[in-house]
Amino acid sequence: MTEVKAPRRRTNTRARLLAAAVDVFVERGARRVTVDDLVSAAGYTRGAFYSNFGSVEEVLLEAFKEESERLIEAVRTAVAEHSDADSSGSLIRAAFDAVGPMQDRWYVLQSEVVLQSLRDPDAREISSATFTALSEQLVEVVELALDRLDCTSTMPTDLLAQTMMGVFLHSLTMRTIRPDDPRADRLLDDALPQILDGVSIPRTSA
Repeated sequence: MTEVKAPRRRTNTRARLLAAAVDVFVERGARRVTVDDLVSAAGYTRGAFYSNFGSVEEVLLEAFKEESERLIEAVRTAVAEHSDADSSGSLIRAAFDAVGPMQDRWYVLQSEVVLQSLRDPDAREISSATFTALSEQLVEVVELALDRLDCTSTMPTDLLAQTMMGVFLHSLTMRTIRPDDPRADRLLDDALPQILDGVSIPRTSA
């Protein structure tokens, strides 16, 4: 029994540390966060921290990975379950409505990981692998959206996925800097559907 419970306790400890870390990173910025900040927010000791992580930077990357997977899964579920799959605009709006509650936190973590990669070549190598894995998941979601629309892309799906992500990131940047600028919403409501429609053809025409 002991051999079964110990790993479970460690998994729970790791999960609680990561969950608390997201709020700390968002509030303080990664460069100002210490191990003491993280363990205090999670209610653990430094020993518990170092039995799960080697550094604050490792926690940042893992927190970003988990938040990204959660965001992508929310989009995947919204696309799969959306009833009006005849309209690309309706499908895209449903997807972004699903990630609305988490997108700001994710955007801050993403920005912190990018900054860390710029400053630290070792961190860049590690984060590159994470971004690659997340990009592959994003491609799967775009392929699912195309299936729901009964379309195929005239450009490589991975390039389409990265284009759509780029537009999404820019909309978040605009919303952060200019919260009242309507162009941020137009990128999602108008630009993305036009991009998707412009590079898609019905499967019967493919």
